[in-house]
Amino acid sequence: MKLQLAMIIGLFAASAFGGNSNLVEQEMLSEVVYVESPTDTDGDGKLDRIYVSIDRPSSDKKLSSIFSISPYALGGNDGPMHNVDMDLLPQDEKLFKGLSANVKNLFSNLRKTLREYQATPMINAFKYAQVRAHSVGTGKSTGCPTVGDMAETLAAKSVIDWLDGRARAFSQDGREVKADWANGSVGMTGTSYDGTLPIMVATTGVEGLKAIIPIAAISNWYDYYRANGLVVNPGGYVGEDADSLGFFIMRKGDCKAELANITKTMGRENGDFTSFWQARDHLAQVKNIKAATFIIHGQSDWNVKQKHAIQLWEALEGVAPRRMFLHRGGHGSTYNHGVPKKIQAWFDHFLEGEENGITSGPQVEVELTDGSLMVQNEWPNESTESQRLFFMPDSSLAILAADEDRLSITDSGQTQELEKLTANPGQRNEGRLVFLTAPLEMSTVLSGTSRVSLNLAVLNRKAANITVAIVEYDKNNRAKIITRGWADPQNHQDFTQGETLIPGQIYQLSFDLEPKQYRLAAGSRLGVLLASTDYDYTLRPKSGTKIEFTLGQKSFIDLRLSK
Repeated sequence: MKLQLAMIIGLFAASAFGGNSNLVEQEMLSEVVYVESPTDTDGDGKLDRIYVSIDRPSSDKKLSSIFSISPYALGGNDGPMHNVDMDLLPQDEKLFKGLSANVKNLFSNLRKTLREYQATPMINAFKYAQVRAHSVGTGKSTGCPTVGDMAETLAAKSVIDWLDGRARAFSQDGREVKADWANGSVGMTGTSYDGTLPIMVATTGVEGLKAIIPIAAISNWYDYYRANGLVVNPGGYVGEDADSLGFFIMRKGDCKAELANITKTMGRENGDFTSFWQARDHLAQVKNIKAATFIIHGQSDWNVKQKHAIQLWEALEGVAPRRMFLHRGGHGSTYNHGVPKKIQAWFDHFLEGEENGITSGPQVEVELTDGSLMVQNEWPNESTESQRLFFMPDSSLAILAADEDRLSITDSGQTQELEKLTANPGQRNEGRLVFLTAPLEMSTVLSGTSRVSLNLAVLNRKAANITVAIVEYDKNNRAKIITRGWADPQNHQDFTQGETLIPGQIYQLSFDLEPKQYRLAAGSRLGVLLASTDYDYTLRPKSGTKIEFTLGQKSFIDLRLSK
């Protein structure tokens, strides 16, 4: 065990924890252990071992622990992404080519904000042991990465089992090491993948895990790489999938056979909710969570989309204490509105038993684009109510349906970004349809998960992308996409298994858009855009797919707006 003297600048501590600005000196103890996991992910006949480093203050009393675990600790491997440009969608031509070595290498920028992901939110280092681990098959841990499944979960859980005396750990020279300094109370936190692992571990119901703070975290891996039957990619990472992420995080030179199995079983020939993705749906196990959960997510996060936070929040109702902060930023946390102090207070209350008021009052806070904060008791905002708007032949949105009529589009998404398709809504553009409300008489809050229903036919293909976006048009007709969503009409019955479309046959397709809370300005108009390929998110077949929408009683959008 290495003894070191830590000197923490009090000014930094004051900003984070409300302390004074004096220089503080305190002895800190550091050690490294390898925790024995119950898994053997590389099939070598040996149990995986998880690399763990501990920094803790010298103390006469046993300590609670803040545990973070990351697959990014030692960086990543460069490699190819999947090709997203193609003649036809794979579910149309039933062709699957796997990883394409001809596509531009984007892994160098795959996790360009790696340090942000690894950063643990500021926690008082004088109060807690800081326990940091490398996820199974990554960094200095043994085994192979399995990207979101139970093996990865159990490997991370083993660290808590060790802290609670239920698992073994060893020093580098093979000596067994016990966590005799730990009191058994553990909190977990992290951002992105590092924030997903706390959710995964919490779904086991492991004893000792008292609180988690998942930041920009995945709650269902299907919703990260798929959407309503379609293959989609995280925002900014075109062509990424579970296997390419696994390749990026794996220990160098190892686990190629295991990753080949991920490629084979995840499937890019369609976006069905297969057994591979069902095994990575953490929402299915939320009922087991005992840890108090404080969800932090960015409303402008299109990498790990806000859906992950909202569906976790909803699933936790009646299961465990919960709190949620939705900030206006993108992928990561925020320092606005006292969030670091709230993080500290969450752990202080649930790990140390401090009565600090963190569980009192409204437990949902939403930061809007102007920086203002909406404090509310629930999600969606209780001041909103459901509203159904029908798509009209004159390109308006109305509360009463029109007589049946038909409008069509021709896909141009391989060459046009969705933002370009929003321009000039009053002009004809074969690549999209835009439906608009009248100018809003007052500012209006949109809150919750909007759901669209479309009566449609694909005229000249057996498969198609469907993209829908909600757009704000200001007084000068400048467009801003508020939210969007995607679906495969082959999955019009369910998202577990699609069926080949019959060209020209009409199908009813209903699906959710990504959740959002947003205040539209007075005088602006709310628009709904219907398109096919979304250049930044979906696969990109060559232009030319023709889609016909039947307007009337069966084509509408349900959303929640201010009463």
